[in-house]
Parts: sequence; C-alpha cells; structure tokens
Amino acid sequence: MRVIRFTVNGQPVEAKAKDKQSLLSFLREELKLTGTKNGCSTGHCGACTVIVDGEAKRSCLLPLKQMEGKSVLTIESLAADGKLHPIQEAFLAAGAVQCGFCTPGMIMAAKALLDRHPRPSQEQIMQGLKNNICRCTGYTKIIEAVQLAGRLAEGKQYPEEKGGGLGASLPDIDGEAKVTGKLQYADDLDMEGLQHVKVLWAEHPHAQILDIDITEAQALPGVTAVLTAKDIPGENGIGTIKPDQPVLCGEKVRFLGDAVALVVAETEEIAQAAVDLIKVRYQVLPGVFTPQEALQETSAKLYPEGNICKHLVHQVGDVEQAKARAHIVVEGHFETPFVEHAYLEPESSVSFLDEKGVLTVYGPTQFPFEIKKRLQAVLN
Repeated sequence: MRVIRFTVNGQPVEAKAKDKQSLLSFLREELKLTGTKNGCSTGHCGACTVIVDGEAKRSCLLPLKQMEGKSVLTIESLAADGKLHPIQEAFLAAGAVQCGFCTPGMIMAAKALLDRHPRPSQEQIMQGLKNNICRCTGYTKIIEAVQLAGRLAEGKQYPEEKGGGLGASLPDIDGEAKVTGKLQYADDLDMEGLQHVKVLWAEHPHAQILDIDITEAQALPGVTAVLTAKDIPGENGIGTIKPDQPVLCGEKVRFLGDAVALVVAETEEIAQAAVDLIKVRYQVLPGVFTPQEALQETSAKLYPEGNICKHLVHQVGDVEQAKARAHIVVEGHFETPFVEHAYLEPESSVSFLDEKGVLTVYGPTQFPFEIKKRLQAVLN
C-alpha cells in the first residue's frame, strides 16, 4: 500500500492508496467531502468533477496512487467566509439548479473554464462542460449561468427582479445547499455502524431458478447476512400499478434487472465480493423483447395470466365522424420510445431501526406513502 501526499482545498493530506482506489472514493469516504457526487463510477456523467492542477477532472476515473504532489479543489473550496463564489451565485440567479445532484460537478467544470476564459463564448462553454450531464435543466440555464458568472466576477451585478407577483422568480428553497455541495442525498448519509448492501441481479431475461447457493458468500469475513426470497416475511411483491414484481426472485426471473439475492456487509467492497460468490442455477426460458412480441399469442408468457399488465381504453368523441368532417386527414403508424427520467442520483436508501423498533428510511422518491405501504406488506 503506497503512501501518497498531495493537497485538497489547500490543505496537505496523506493517503494510503489501495490498488484500485479512486480519488473520488478517497474524497467521499475518507475525507468525508461528499459535495463531490458519485453518479456513475464510470466517467460518463461528470457529477464527480473536481479541479486537479487547474484542470477539470472526473475523480472517479483518477487512481488515488497518481495524485502524488498534485493540487485538488472540490466544491467545498469555493464559498468562503459565509459568502458564495460568483459561479455559485450565478447558478442560483440564472435558475440553473434543479435536483442539484449534478450541480457541484458542473460548477467545478465551469470554474476551470472561467479560470482560463473569464468571458467564454457559448461554444467554449459547451466544450468546457461536455463531460457533464444534467437531466433536469436542459442546459440553456446552465450556459446562461456560466456567462453570468463571468460578469459577476468582474464586479457587475445581476439585475434584480422588481415586485413579487405572478411570474416572478423565487429563490430555490435549498439552492444554496445544492450549489455548495452541502445538500445530502441518500448516498451521502453516514452513521455509526453503517452496513452496505449489494444486489445479485438476474443473468438472464427469462429463466427458472433451480437453486441458489449462498454458502461461500455467507462464509466471507465481514459479511453480516445473505438474503434470498425465502427470507422475506411478508408479501414478495412491489410495483406502481400492481405489486407483481418480486422484491427478490425465488422461482423465476423475468428481466435482467430482477433481484435474486442481496448481501449485507461491513464495506461495499466486501458486499460485492460476496455477491460474486453466490451461485445460481437457471433453466433458461424463451424471452420477450418488444411490446409487439409480447402481445402475440405464440410468445412466451412471463406471467400465468399473460403479458398484459393492464388494459386502458381512452376515447374522446366520434373519431370516424371527425375524420369525415376534416379537410385533411393524416394517417400513419407512430412509435415513441420508452421515456425514463434517467436521473443522475443513483437509486439508494439508508434505513435503520431505532431503540423503539421504529424503521426509518431515507431515500429519493416521489411516492413516499406508497413505499411505506409496500414496506408494511413486504415486512409483514
């Protein structure tokens, strides 16, 4: 294990670098600088962007052992003496902050750009932020924010809106926490005795589960528990329209995202190592890969009652009569892809039982009451 010395936000640090440890892991887990977010761990999203020796870098791709002698700046370095940095002010003023998960990385990429080009063109901004993804704002406001930041850095003021009537912009209630990286998401939460969970996902899109062998995973030091469908005390089902998706599959898997088992361990690394030790025997069945294929009588049936989850009939007025009266009728076959928000924040949660036996769950959701209801059913 090699000892690395470098600076983080102007302070000297010393790290014992593990072979595959990233700079992002060190910042978040050892220095507890959780303003730098982990959106993908693969360098695709840019949420983990920091500045290394003056350049914007994705910290999830940087091996910690390569940081010797380097200078690293994170989002925590910008606000000083209780005052936001001009870039942070600009992101709030321009309305460039929504969920806030991408914001720290976006701001650090913008700072690296503005340090080189104080008044960048739109093309330079787009080039400077090309490694940063935002799934909320559509980029227009982000570009405006970077342009505004250049003006604010020169001492110019952002024109304040007059009045507070309809249509007036209001400040984001937790905007300052988002632009400073202080807003905590589920993956940022830490508490004493925290355990980590990893899931074993289905290897096949449609298969019968013949056997699950968890003995090697259970024997791995640091593993607290290995759970399968047999361990669920209540209803083994979740789902928004109807709860027909198993929490953990015990008999059959129906898509590659189905969960087969989960491991609870002292560290994330141990949990993943244990997941890799679980052995599952499958009998592979024919798959169904398009909606059109699913509707065919000859297609494989994922459920005994068939592949249709729900029938919906929507009709307004007399369509044929309307077509007969129309001057122009355009007919064709139209398709649209599945629409997914594809948010950058990973789906994760932190839960604990208190001394009174009350279960508390922290997690990102737009459906807290339904989650509470399903938890009650699953946990019996």
